[in-house]
Amino acid sequence: MSNIFDFLQYKNEKLELLLGKLFERANSPGDRMDALLESKELAVEDHKLFLAFLAYLNEQQLDAKKLFQDVLKLPKHQFEAQYAMNWSQVIKLSVTFLTILRTNDINSYKQFVD
Repeated sequence: MSNIFDFLQYKNEKLELLLGKLFERANSPGDRMDALLESKELAVEDHKLFLAFLAYLNEQQLDAKKLFQDVLKLPKHQFEAQYAMNWSQVIKLSVTFLTILRTNDINSYKQFVD
């Protein structure tokens, strides 16, 4: 059983490393993002965390769309200074957002990442 947990942890660490490489540079190439999102499978937990984050943003009176655009465009240090949020955590949530958007409305997704 521990082998399964080790594999899942390894898979999550690998995904985090890939996300870091992809998003640490401003204006990441869209085709690499598409490939990443294509392989992303959302779990119920992803949806729960995303909805909780949206509620938090609403409570803080922050525009979710602008925040998700800024996390993709701004350098890590600048994003964290501006929003006082952990960049890597917001990146994970933005992957959930982009996966949902890409699945449900491809045109809006393309406009968002361009």
